[in-house]
Amino acid sequence: MRKQKPLILNNPIEQPKTGLEWFKKNIVIVPVIVAILAGSFTSIKYVLNLTDTITANQVTIIKLDETIVTSRADINDLKQRLSGAEATWTMAENLYRQLAETVRDHAYDLKDLSR
Repeated sequence: MRKQKPLILNNPIEQPKTGLEWFKKNIVIVPVIVAILAGSFTSIKYVLNLTDTITANQVTIIKLDETIVTSRADINDLKQRLSGAEATWTMAENLYRQLAETVRDHAYDLKDLSR
């Protein structure tokens, strides 16, 4: 087996002297970086808008829950009042029947007395 010589680079690598030279050498990377920054900004803005929407919807849901609780209380109150009104109506009908029967009985009694 032969020994291989180690690879040694003797050519010095030159550093770009100005920003313009670096920009010219990396012209492909600059649009990619700009696109990543723009995408990041858009994503953050979208997430913040979603957060605001969620917060607004939470407030709306809380208000709707309060309205539902109030409406249920009102409905229960109306049911109780309706039950009371139905009971009063039934009682009035029964009193009317009794009064009608009493009047009829008095009418028969008057006919019997007039004979």
